[in-house]
Amino acid sequence: MSDGPAGGAIRLEQAPGRVERVLFLTHRAPEATSGAVPTVLSIIEEQGVEVIVPPTEVLKHDALAKYRSSEGVSLRGDGRDLILVLGGDGSMLRALAREAGSGAPVMGINYGRVGFLCSIERMDLENGLRRALGGEYLIIGLPSLSVDWADGQVNAVNDLAIVRGGESRIADLSFAIDGERVSNVRCDGAVISTPVGSTAYNLAAGGPTVSWRVRCFVLSFLAGHHLDTRPMIIAPEESLVLTNSAIWGTCDLLADGVKVGALAPGRQVAVGLGGAEVRLGIFAENAFFARYREKFGRG
Repeated sequence: MSDGPAGGAIRLEQAPGRVERVLFLTHRAPEATSGAVPTVLSIIEEQGVEVIVPPTEVLKHDALAKYRSSEGVSLRGDGRDLILVLGGDGSMLRALAREAGSGAPVMGINYGRVGFLCSIERMDLENGLRRALGGEYLIIGLPSLSVDWADGQVNAVNDLAIVRGGESRIADLSFAIDGERVSNVRCDGAVISTPVGSTAYNLAAGGPTVSWRVRCFVLSFLAGHHLDTRPMIIAPEESLVLTNSAIWGTCDLLADGVKVGALAPGRQVAVGLGGAEVRLGIFAENAFFARYREKFGRG
């Protein structure tokens, strides 16, 4: 577990024991996982583990209709419950965000394109799943962002993107940290990412890769119109405020890739590392730098 949302090093912990119950989630596109669902379910049942499923999953896969519904069920954070995801990074992010604060770890079997957040690859499905159900994995508690603006409040596991609206040719963003004005940047937008999100939009924008063991968040700009525009790493206890300083034109707010609001000229959004902790299940041999080499490396 981590030492809390505001500070302290992020630590790994051993899963406390065998899994008793699995919340089963799959890729948005049923055809992506339909062939694997029967195999996965047979392994889970063989291990004597109870399966619970949300009603939305039953709509995707008829084979799930016989299992207990997750409606009204509170997940346990003591290691007896595991959230198992058949999908890619998008599916993993939705699962992490949905169950943030429950304490139940999330593990993924990669049925996506990259699967950076997934610990089990398809070719190792049976062995990896049996190991996971037997409690042979580690849990890392990861921070998420809290995002507040005049019209709403959301959390983001991966990132918050602030991008120029469709009618605007450029965004004009001012930012301050802990009340101290830092700079004004003309750009296409900005990405504020957690360590988990550092390998997503932030990486594509030229931001730094951040180890999951580092508690911080990152501010990177999109197509900055200044030669000195550089990403900035911000401490967990610090608060970032961005202002749409343009005279005309809104900026869209996207949390984990989903539009959640907009900033009119003169309006602000406050971002900090105060969202609920999410818990990711990983295998010891497949920790951050090993998967970074595997997914993004050149050899």
